[in-house]
Amino acid sequence: MKIAIAATLVGSAAAFAPTASFGVHNSALNMATEAATEKAFAKLPATVKPGVVTGQALVDLLDAAKEQGYAIPGVNIVGSNSINACMEAAAKYGGPIMVTFSKGGGQFIAGKSLNNDADQASIAGTIAGARHVHEVAKLYGVPVVLHTDHCQKAWLPWIDGLLAASEEHYAKEGFPLFSSHMLDLSEEPLEENIAICKSYLE
Repeated sequence: MKIAIAATLVGSAAAFAPTASFGVHNSALNMATEAATEKAFAKLPATVKPGVVTGQALVDLLDAAKEQGYAIPGVNIVGSNSINACMEAAAKYGGPIMVTFSKGGGQFIAGKSLNNDADQASIAGTIAGARHVHEVAKLYGVPVVLHTDHCQKAWLPWIDGLLAASEEHYAKEGFPLFSSHMLDLSEEPLEENIAICKSYLE
C-alpha cells in the first residue's frame, strides 16, 4: 500500500505543471466562464466518483487534469470548518478539491493543549480529520483528494503513524484512509533523501 500511496503522487506530479496558457488560471473550479451562472465540472473519468479518491481513480483524475490543462486546488486545513468550506466551494463551483493536512494542522484539530511529544496529537487529529472527510465528502457530491503535505525528516513519525492507521483502515474497509502522502526531504543530502524515500516505497 505504501508503494501505491507514494508512487501515485510522484508519478502524476506532472498533472500540476503549467500549461501553455501561462496567464490563465485554469482549475476544475473555474472551467466555466466567469459569467456562467451554473457550475460546470471538468470532464471527469468514469472511475472518479464523489467522495475520497484513491488508487487507480486518483491516477485517472490526475491524468485527466494534465490532459485537460487544469490544476486541482489544494487547501491546507485546520479543522472541520475549513474542510467543509473546501468541499462546499467545490460543490458550488464544480470540480474536485484537494484537502491537505499538515502536521501542525493535525495537531490543531486534536487540540493545541494536548501533549505532542511523540506526534500523538498530530497523528490523532489528522486521522480524525480524514475520517470526517470520508463521512461527509459524498454528501457534498464532489471528488476529494485527501493528502498529507510536506513531511520533513524530523516529522517522519507522523507519517509512520498515518501509514499504520491507513493500513488498519484498509484491512477493515478495503480502501485507504488517505489518497496520497508527501515526503519533503529537500533539506537532507541527496543520497539520504533518496534512501529514505526508497525505504517508504518498498
